[in-house]
Parts: sequence; structure tokens; C-alpha cells
Amino acid sequence: MGLSLVVCIGWIFALCIHEFCHAVVAYAGGDKSVKDKGYLTLNPIKYTDPGLTLVIPIIMLMMGGIALPGAAVYIDRSKLRNKFWHSAVSAAGPFGSAVMIFVYASPFMFGFVKQNSDYGLWPALALLVLLQIVCLILNSLPIPPLDGYGVIEPWLPRGAQEAMNRFGQFGIWIVFGLLWFVEPLNAALWIAAMLIAHLLSVPGAMIQTGYQLFSEQKYYLIGVLIIIMILSKKGKTSPPQIAAKD
Repeated sequence: MGLSLVVCIGWIFALCIHEFCHAVVAYAGGDKSVKDKGYLTLNPIKYTDPGLTLVIPIIMLMMGGIALPGAAVYIDRSKLRNKFWHSAVSAAGPFGSAVMIFVYASPFMFGFVKQNSDYGLWPALALLVLLQIVCLILNSLPIPPLDGYGVIEPWLPRGAQEAMNRFGQFGIWIVFGLLWFVEPLNAALWIAAMLIAHLLSVPGAMIQTGYQLFSEQKYYLIGVLIIIMILSKKGKTSPPQIAAKD
């Protein structure tokens, strides 16, 4: 269970950085409510969302995928000063994810890891790099409600925005469906992620070792997700006033 916990903790920390980046840019852009909501604290409990943190991971696990939690911050976009800040808030999260990819990949890039280090921390770290790359690629797609769409949304005509926002509630499920049922798309995603990991000097064999060990232990993570949700309920005394979800 040790490797799965390392992966889960590393993933949650990267999520916190991703959401914190959204929040800190929103704060700079005019939405001071993010401070009151606790989004500037790097506290993972503040970023929990029932669907993203528990429901989607369980569905992914049932489909044979990797069950790792998601998170969200709720931005009052009416408080943001202009279109630039709207785009910057959306771009900030993927930027934070990109930073974490380099942080997790740095031991490999600087030669601190031997090629045959198949035990301990390194396979977990190698898998984390790959998962973060996959997350960054998917989240950068210009499809609502993903961040890639959030970057371009303010610059679209009003009619296009309204049409895309109606589609947005189904966007994430359409992406998952395409990846699940269209094998070439799924293969292309993982090949691209593996190629980027290779460019960052992360050995493919070590990623495979990490994935195999993680797969053997991944069912324990449902308990971790449930604990996170219970703690989040206790940590949120009252629901925030939500104007827009990032």
C-alpha cells in the first residue's frame, strides 16, 4: 500500500498547487472572496468537490482506470477586472501543473535516479510524472469545462459562449467516453504522455513498474477518498456562495 499512498499524496499536493494557482491569480484579478473561502491556504480540504473528489474517481476505478481525486475552486468571475484576468485565472492551473511535472521529474532530469531503481520512491515518482502529464494534456483541451476552454472563452462571441456553456455540463463525460470507446485516441494520449516523460528523462520501464504496483493497491484509495470527503464536510461549516466554478 506504500506506493499507492505516495502516488495519492503526491497527486493531492499537485492538485493543491493547481487550485492555489487559480485562486491566487483570481485574487490578483479582483476576486477577493477566494481568501475567505480558504483557497489561498494550500489546504486540500478546501478544494474538495463531491463529484470530482469522489464520484468520478470511483467511476474511473470501476471502468478499470486510475482512481485519483479531482478538485475545484469556485471563482466569482464577475469580480475579475477584464478578459485578460478571466483567461489568466484559467491558465494559472495548468501552469501550476506544469511546474509540478518539472518538480517531480527533476530527480530524473538531474541524474539522481539510477535506471534500475525499481523499488522505493522512484517508481511512484515516475508514475506521478506521467499522470501529471496526462492531466495537463487533457485539461488544456479547448472543451468546457476544462481550463483550456476557460482561456479562450472570454474572447469568443457571446453566441458561441452560450452554446459552448450549454454543452459544458457534458464536456468532461464526452472526453472520458471518447477515450474509453475510441482506442486510437486513448493510445495517442498515453503515447504522447510517455514521449514527454521520456524527454524529461523519466524511464519508461520505471513508469511501468510504478503502474503495476499501483494497480495492485489502487482499491485502498477509495477509503482514502471517502476519508477526504468526510474531513471536507467537517472543514466546511457552511457552503460558499458560488458565482462560477473554475
